[in-house]
Amino acid sequence: MASPTTSNTNNTAKNKVPGSISQNDRFLDYDSKTLTLINGTSTTNSSNDLVHSQQLIARMNKLRKAEHLCDVTLKVEQTLFLAHRLVLAAASDYFAAMFTGEMVERHMNIIELKGFNASVMEILLNSIYGESVTVTNDNVQDILPAASLLQLNGTDIQRQCALFLASHLEPANCLGIYCFADLHNCSQLKQIALSFIWTHFAAVVHSDEFLTLKANEVEELIQSDEIEVPNEEIIYNCVMAWLKHDQTFRQQYLLTLLQHVRLPFLSARFITDICDTDPLVRSSHKCRDLLDEAKRYHLRPDCRKVMTGTRFTSRRGKDEHLIVAGGFGAHQRPVDIVERWNPRTNEWTSLQSLTKRRRYAAAAAIGKRLYVVGGYDGRQRMNSVECLDLSQENATWQPVASLTYRRALPGVCVHQNLIYVCGGFDGSSRLASTECYDEKTDVWTIGEDMHVGREGAGLVSIGDHLYCIGGYDGLSLLQTVEKYDINLGRWSQMAPMLTPRSGAGCATIDHYIFACGGFDGTIHLSSVERYDSQTNQWTNVTSMSVRRCYCGSAFIRGRIAVIGGYDGTSLLDTVEVYDSDKDEWTIESQMLTPRCDSGFACVAYRQ
Repeated sequence: MASPTTSNTNNTAKNKVPGSISQNDRFLDYDSKTLTLINGTSTTNSSNDLVHSQQLIARMNKLRKAEHLCDVTLKVEQTLFLAHRLVLAAASDYFAAMFTGEMVERHMNIIELKGFNASVMEILLNSIYGESVTVTNDNVQDILPAASLLQLNGTDIQRQCALFLASHLEPANCLGIYCFADLHNCSQLKQIALSFIWTHFAAVVHSDEFLTLKANEVEELIQSDEIEVPNEEIIYNCVMAWLKHDQTFRQQYLLTLLQHVRLPFLSARFITDICDTDPLVRSSHKCRDLLDEAKRYHLRPDCRKVMTGTRFTSRRGKDEHLIVAGGFGAHQRPVDIVERWNPRTNEWTSLQSLTKRRRYAAAAAIGKRLYVVGGYDGRQRMNSVECLDLSQENATWQPVASLTYRRALPGVCVHQNLIYVCGGFDGSSRLASTECYDEKTDVWTIGEDMHVGREGAGLVSIGDHLYCIGGYDGLSLLQTVEKYDINLGRWSQMAPMLTPRSGAGCATIDHYIFACGGFDGTIHLSSVERYDSQTNQWTNVTSMSVRRCYCGSAFIRGRIAVIGGYDGTSLLDTVEVYDSDKDEWTIESQMLTPRCDSGFACVAYRQ
């Protein structure tokens, strides 16, 4: 494991973050459900009820096993099962209707159930009577349909089957599980499977299950706004693959399906080189019209404002929220405030405050778990990390494994559910070291050092590479860029930015990196540069409307959002959003708390 590399610093620059605000040391009842017992302990009505019901069903099960007080016999295949009508009716809407309605079985002592397997019926009865049941690959597809047929709605056995199948979802089987859940009215499993399909759509469309879908099922999937794909080419390719799997019969659905592909979001080269040359597409005048419409979108950016409708709207995917944690606030000191922005509704809400005030912290999200890393509390640089699980109600911040080194203003990003942290300032030196956090093991691992120690750098990922952008080495503002090959574990130098930047907000769209604002050593910047990772070149794009350094930036809902920061005079609370198709910035919202030096992360939710 490598040790942290430090850059040379002088005494005057050692503790000063260039372009930032200097910190001034002067600013630095009674529950009606609760019962009191004789021995002084307390419990609740609900817990008493639960214990009582569990004991009651256990005694009924003993009576069943002993064949006492049983008043009905179920015959399945050639096997007889004794039971109690009251218990069956309480657990099953099917039996409740049978025993309380006008069905002939109401007066029968032996009831033959057809279409059931005897071994499955034994499992279901055991579950009805409160016994634990083991669900396996061998029995789950027999148990769930039988439980559905008997209308054991909301019972443990149905929940067990749903949880089992949900835990075994894969791109190769999720479509089958979705259809299976739909057929057997298991709404929760159906929604979980659908969410999995949307999230893993790029892999799902390569499965054999996808190729066997009916036309209306393919149409229902591809018209969804919830699909998460890095580019629309994946949607186009899956439609053409499905059509050509049985072209003679399926080509009749070409127009129906192609109009749900958002063709304007295909690259111009893909449209001309792939779509235009496909014989199926060329054979349809209406399909060629759709392509012409997409070409016009690319060739006439000035016309995009009048192009409306679903085809001209990028897929939303999950309902993404942007989280802002900690930072430097109006009272001239670090803050512990955490806010969440929903760009779909443009609403800001407050989340639980951090356990410690943090300035110069970084943030990252894995799923719905938000991590805040390092920072400065007004006295010392920090290596502590805390996590908030936003999937839980009333979640609280919990400590996780600390960083190996203290880091303020580190670069942070997530790649394949691993958190990467590089650079930062430990109070003495600008660090060149890299660390990687695996939440499954709660362990940080040291990686290879960068060539230059730096704080205030941006860190983003594209493919299997990390890019560390700009920053400050203790002597100079940097325009250098380093690329880390995750597979090889090596850093290499890439084309430098056009302008030195520390504290820039960095985010990616496809294979482009955008560096927004920052401080160049003289002024706080509003300019924005775009890096093409395929050509290794930087170009200027339209500047923001406001100068910002130590701001946050994220790709959210198809656009880049830049939040807060410091303009050289005031703390900022505005959110500025960049539309890369139109190359224009728009101020869309305001934070509840103006600040800079915060941690920023994007968290995805399903609506």
